Amino acid sequence: MALRADGTLTGSMSSEGRVSGYLFKLLRESLSRTQAQFAEELGVGIATVQGWESGRRPLMAMPAGNFVALRARLRRLGAPAGALDALGLALEADLFIGEALATPHHLADPGSHLLGSWVITRPFTEMVAWPISGKAPGSLAGLAQTSARRGPVAAGPALGADERRHVLTHMQTVAERADRRAPSGLLLARQSYYLLGFDRSPDTARWLADMYRQDRRLVPPTKGWSEVWPLARSTASALTRLGDPEPMRRFIADQLSDEGGEIANLNYWAFWTGDFTEDQTGDAFIGSTSLTAWHGGRLMRHLLDRLRGNLGFLELNVHTLWSLVRVCPEMIRDPAMGGELNGKIGQLLDENLVSAQTRRELDALRYGVAMAARQ
Repeated sequence: MALRADGTLTGSMSSEGRVSGYLFKLLRESLSRTQAQFAEELGVGIATVQGWESGRRPLMAMPAGNFVALRARLRRLGAPAGALDALGLALEADLFIGEALATPHHLADPGSHLLGSWVITRPFTEMVAWPISGKAPGSLAGLAQTSARRGPVAAGPALGADERRHVLTHMQTVAERADRRAPSGLLLARQSYYLLGFDRSPDTARWLADMYRQDRRLVPPTKGWSEVWPLARSTASALTRLGDPEPMRRFIADQLSDEGGEIANLNYWAFWTGDFTEDQTGDAFIGSTSLTAWHGGRLMRHLLDRLRGNLGFLELNVHTLWSLVRVCPEMIRDPAMGGELNGKIGQLLDENLVSAQTRRELDALRYGVAMAARQ
């Protein structure tokens, strides 16, 4: 169970700024400016730039109008548009981290928690996970590579040991207290689980495994789609990231066993990869959205790029790709895409690492590519 240490590690949510500050520094470095040059071009003092970058003067504390004006100046200086969009997400990540650090564990309220109020997106998840996992968001990979660094400097926004423990324990605490009889409680629990999966410590892995067993007793999953479908998926994903593929295999066998489960899986992936981007305040859309609401091009590309690596995710990716091609066979009629898929299928079958069910799905995909080539 989660630790019960009390106290806070920061004054308030608005005093947090390390994620947005680090991204601001990457923006400056991508433009090849010193802090002094940047300060002059932005019309502020060098101490202000230093405070923004370090997080001691959080961008979150800036009035909204001033922040909009700052983004406009950065745009005129040539800052990449994607990085400017990410700056807003970085502020949201700081809000989340600031709430965790400012809240004593005994006062953590699952009823009003940020993670229970909306379905977090992949870009936001990667931004929040950055100081936990040490891995930069995919959208910033090119930006990080352009920054020349000298000497021992931080490779990303960092949490101190006590801060890291506090944030992780905060997420464990609200997940344990979440009301699994309510949709918002299920949403809070499963999103906490997913974020905790980015912490690779043995203690977190054991805690997640315990919660997985406990949840299956309290809210047993049913075949196909149900309101606990997202909880089962997120828990399986977190455990898969930490090296245990069995919950994901069970999820595929049970929760993706009928048409409702397959539709839910495709809808969730389409949302996750950005094929449809409407904000969602709950998980009900996963089971109710029509497959005609999105196209699937981004999802197809995402899956093709991930036919490798972690076994649990690999088998989910293969299954999802198989399911996507069944409902959208036109996806593999493009010769280049069909050829790429065929090559990756051959490699996976040669490696012989996946389950018998996944091999059957790979064989079916290869047959589909062959049939599409004849049309």
